[in-house]
Amino acid sequence: MRGNTGTIHQNRRTGRTESGKTRRGGGIFAVFAFLAGAIAVYKRIPLTNRIGDNGNAYFGMAYDTWLFFFLLCGYAMQTVVSRMTAVRCAKGQYRNTRRVWNAALLYTAVSGIVGTAAMLLLADTLAGGLFRTQAAAVAIRCMAPAVFVTALSGALRGYFQGMGSMVPTTLSRLAEEVVGLAFLSVLVSGFGSYGKKVGALLFQPDYEQAFGAAGAALAFLAGSLISLLLLVVLYILFQGSFRRRERKDAGRGMEGYRRIGRLIAGAALPVMLTGFAMQGSFILDQILFFRLMPSGADTVARWGIYTGKYRILAGIPALFAAAACSGLLPSLSASYTGMNHSRTREKAFLMLKVSLAVSLPFAVFFAITADRLIPALFTAGDMETAARLLRLGCASIVLQALAVAVSCILQGLERERLLLGSAAISLVIHVILVYVLIHGLEGGIEGVIYAVTALYAVFVILGMVCVLRSVSLKGDWGRLIGIPVIASAVMGLVVFLMNRFLSSVLAGGILCLLCFAVGLILYVLLMLSMHGFSQRELKSMAGGGVFLSLGRLLRLY
Repeated sequence: MRGNTGTIHQNRRTGRTESGKTRRGGGIFAVFAFLAGAIAVYKRIPLTNRIGDNGNAYFGMAYDTWLFFFLLCGYAMQTVVSRMTAVRCAKGQYRNTRRVWNAALLYTAVSGIVGTAAMLLLADTLAGGLFRTQAAAVAIRCMAPAVFVTALSGALRGYFQGMGSMVPTTLSRLAEEVVGLAFLSVLVSGFGSYGKKVGALLFQPDYEQAFGAAGAALAFLAGSLISLLLLVVLYILFQGSFRRRERKDAGRGMEGYRRIGRLIAGAALPVMLTGFAMQGSFILDQILFFRLMPSGADTVARWGIYTGKYRILAGIPALFAAAACSGLLPSLSASYTGMNHSRTREKAFLMLKVSLAVSLPFAVFFAITADRLIPALFTAGDMETAARLLRLGCASIVLQALAVAVSCILQGLERERLLLGSAAISLVIHVILVYVLIHGLEGGIEGVIYAVTALYAVFVILGMVCVLRSVSLKGDWGRLIGIPVIASAVMGLVVFLMNRFLSSVLAGGILCLLCFAVGLILYVLLMLSMHGFSQRELKSMAGGGVFLSLGRLLRLY
């Protein structure tokens, strides 16, 4: 009995140790994912200051065109390869795993080459015919090879994830953003200077911004190439251990390449459709805006303000929410698969709580400081319009973060069809609203903001209905909503008073930084003092241990 008891206690200690390692590992991955996203957001600020609103519009056209072809040619492969690899590795079928990878590599390479060729050949047609802005063609061409590169990177990331390792994915994404940032200033400045000279000869003043956007596209391509090279090196280093596993595989039940190809195509289609439904609004908004608005420099500049200033800042809370929810997603999936219903409800409820607690203070801060924050961050272009858009989009900021949480919950509950349906219905309503607001009511770029807000609102409502049909979310909804609202309101009042009475004493940039620091400290203290998150919730969140230690230090827990 004593021996058995000792063994049980040892197993419990081992389980707690492994659980702690998993949480720490998930926390590290979440931190790296956030760093990569933060760099992606930050590098748009110096880019905007260098190429202005028009250049931002050209880069936005190139980026969204790449996104369309990537969704079509490579977006699904990371998920598909990950799932198919994980299933066969779990059964010890390493030779079939190799066959899956060979088929996926061929599929990805062919589709990536086709997508790149199509984007290169259609650059002039897309720029002049679809966007009615011929100067964007050079940036679209420079972005085209990224379709092939990112498709291959996605397949490699899926391969490693299927093997049970998130390290290559995390490191490659961080390396991609770091290298892209390093190349950005050099390529944008060099290409911008060349474009200025060409524009002077051809009497085309917007060539400087267009070629600067092309330099930014090449910086994006450089980061993607380094990421791919890193993944290839890790793949080569990993092959020794994988071949040893292959030799132990008896080879029974070998799958034919024709069957594997059908499985890949069948699994890729719903993932691709979900990607279009979730991210298609960016592409459609751009097309509809340029088709419905009068052609001219003012239309291009307004789209540049939207994509290069508003969308960058408005996406920051969603970035935080995505990092937090991604860290919770594996435990939610494991709880659901293990039929642990109480744990599943707890994790799903926590995702909603985190997204709301992160997005509300940002929305309040942006609404109060928009007039000073925009000039503090950007030095080129129309500041007044950007500040107005940021204030108009405050509701969209909160809804976008909630949409991230709802999407992660549905993925964790394995409700991909419901996710696809909710996203598709939301997208259809959104497109109708964009057309009505721009063409019928002449809402301009503000109409796009309202339509995007409606998009996220409809998706959150439909998604929550699907979540509640799948799992009963029992929790204190009053505290989930009430505590962040109270803390954000108090923080907003303090920031408003600081912004009001210190504006004549401090410069705009220093004042915004001071308001942010004071507001952040105050909000965190209020959330801890009102127990916005329990100790159990903080322990399960990436980085939550820091806030728990602070709460204990201040005797709030």
